Amino acid sequence: MGWEILAAKAMFANFAADWDRLNRQLYDAHPYFDSRFIAPLLEHFANGKERLCIHRSNGAISGALILQPEGLGRWSSFRPSQAQITALLLDDVRLLETLPAELPGVAWEIELQAIDPRYSPDFQHLALPHTIHPHARTIGIQLENGFPDYWGNRPKKLIANVDRYSRRAENEFGTPVVTTFEDTADMALGVKRFGALETAGWKGAAGTAVSRDNRQATFYSEVLRGFAVTGQATVHELHVAGRFASSRLVISNERMVVFLKTAYDESLARIAPGRILLHRVIEKKFTRHSGKTIEFYTNASRDQAEWATLECTVQSIEVFRNDFFAAAFALLKVIQRNLRSADNRRTSSNEDTPAIDVKTCTSVKGFATAQYDLDEFAARNNIEASIGWFDLLQRVVYPDDPGVRYYFIAERNRAATILPLRLTSKGSVRTVEALGNYYTSLYAPLLTPNSDLLSLRHLLAAATRDHHSAHVMRFAPMDPESAAYNGLLNDLQAIGWIPFKFFCFGNWFLKVDCGWEGYLKKRSANLRSTIKRMSKKFAADGGTLEVATGSDGVEQAIAAFQEVYTASWKIPEPYPDFVPSLIRRLAPLGMLRLGIARLQGKAIAAQLWIVGEGKASIYKVAYHEAFAAYSPGTVLSSHLMQHVIEQDQVREVDFLIGDDKYKQLWMSDRRERWGIVAYNPRTIIGFALLMKEASGRIVKSARKRIEAAFATTKPHSSMSNKS
Repeated sequence: MGWEILAAKAMFANFAADWDRLNRQLYDAHPYFDSRFIAPLLEHFANGKERLCIHRSNGAISGALILQPEGLGRWSSFRPSQAQITALLLDDVRLLETLPAELPGVAWEIELQAIDPRYSPDFQHLALPHTIHPHARTIGIQLENGFPDYWGNRPKKLIANVDRYSRRAENEFGTPVVTTFEDTADMALGVKRFGALETAGWKGAAGTAVSRDNRQATFYSEVLRGFAVTGQATVHELHVAGRFASSRLVISNERMVVFLKTAYDESLARIAPGRILLHRVIEKKFTRHSGKTIEFYTNASRDQAEWATLECTVQSIEVFRNDFFAAAFALLKVIQRNLRSADNRRTSSNEDTPAIDVKTCTSVKGFATAQYDLDEFAARNNIEASIGWFDLLQRVVYPDDPGVRYYFIAERNRAATILPLRLTSKGSVRTVEALGNYYTSLYAPLLTPNSDLLSLRHLLAAATRDHHSAHVMRFAPMDPESAAYNGLLNDLQAIGWIPFKFFCFGNWFLKVDCGWEGYLKKRSANLRSTIKRMSKKFAADGGTLEVATGSDGVEQAIAAFQEVYTASWKIPEPYPDFVPSLIRRLAPLGMLRLGIARLQGKAIAAQLWIVGEGKASIYKVAYHEAFAAYSPGTVLSSHLMQHVIEQDQVREVDFLIGDDKYKQLWMSDRRERWGIVAYNPRTIIGFALLMKEASGRIVKSARKRIEAAFATTKPHSSMSNKS
């Protein structure tokens, strides 16, 4: 099982049924991916070099896409201008990992152009290095709550303009008439009329219009006829005083209406016939297609976006065969830019990326001063994913650090994406790094549900500029499976940095799938015995256990925690105010679980657990060394574990940082936390550090291979002969 690479134009018809099955299975039969659209596209615009890539898993087709060679080992999506997005039919993005080796020649890059992330596999799980670039900002309309509600919520200027154009048309030409054609027999004529309208305008002058005898007219006629057979194609026309004024070509499925093409009589621009027709068509779609979505699939202007209720960034994705080719390609792009002109030597974002207004604050207080709403980033469930966490870290750990920066993008007065950073210098090396330290168990940018991860590149570029063309960027520790981790990797590559991944630490955690008694049964006999014996001994000698969960009595609990910590084996805290301040923040949020074990009133063990989002995190543990005979840490851990399982009903318990053996006794699973280090090859120091990093990794990899080869070929000890 694997990939078959076939001549696309000749072989697509043989796989059309499987192609449509995959499209239905994965993307609800997206109209742009339908064989009724793809087959005519190949027939009229392919040059014969295109390859249909078919993947089989367990005998069934599980992946399909069409690529075309670009020369020198590069391949790209087959995407004529008539295809606003590209079909990538994969039930698992990891299927792409074996594709470069199967393509003809030495394929080192595949560029997947115009990918709608809503209708494509999740590239977060692709192990191959890849870079995502914004291609276009498309728009759409959710057909819900009725047309009056939709139209009433449009910008007042748009409503006024459409009303003015409609009145002007009425006064000068009489009532505009909209005609809709849906029969198969009407499609060719509808496209012919559309072409005549488009040819008379600027597209005709540019030679890009649909016209009577060109391939575009034949293509659109064939597509519309194919969809009309199932009642999924329409041609909408607007006439004023018997004069053909505007036309719109549409295809659809059970969930979506796609606006393919639109044209209008440019001599009637003063009445904006295209806008009048659009208004009428949208109103009609609300009536006939309630619950569906209209997709414009255009690179929307600000005026066009006023019609929309949803927006999406269509992406182009560069996938590389391995890290070597990804780094080489990035370096080549840097060299090319530098050779063009000294004026192009800059550390800003990709030239093709539209400008975004990046703002910055030097403290969280600065957001309030500028009246930015940070409600989205309040500490509701996860303290480390909140603006309050970074505020605490800065106030206690970095109060006088001039390099602390919060780079952010705002929509009106609401911050949408925040990247908390530190700009540091050590000797001649300038570094941009995550705002964190050893108190940080997991770092991530602050994102809202609607944040566009591609916007991170603008924040990274701004930080680079502010730090005088920084040489190094470093982000750790992070979840390597998270969208933020992959987003930072992608955006660093996109602005010309060369990033590397590195291991931080192991993270042991428990998947809670039963009650307390069930949990105990799954632990080792030795741990169960220790818990039972020591809990009994501890209680018999006057031991008590308590868990502080709120603000009442929190100061006494903090005092007990500090008393235990001072008497423990732990190294004294360099920032003794941090943990007490964290406890005070957690208490009113209901996230505090501060356990104290007392023996005859004296605190001998203390543990800080944090509860939120169905997870309990074990943040700090300590016990008084003089009372080690009671195993107070074990006794208190079991008490808190029972508390979070039975009372908080958490789904996960996280032991946070480290592979300590004792953690494995309590937990069920292990994952890893990784970091990103990136180098700026545009600078001499950054390039030198890049070469050092790359050579070190090459040597380390070679040593491992040699050791592995030696281990497999090591001779067995000989046996002496016996006489």
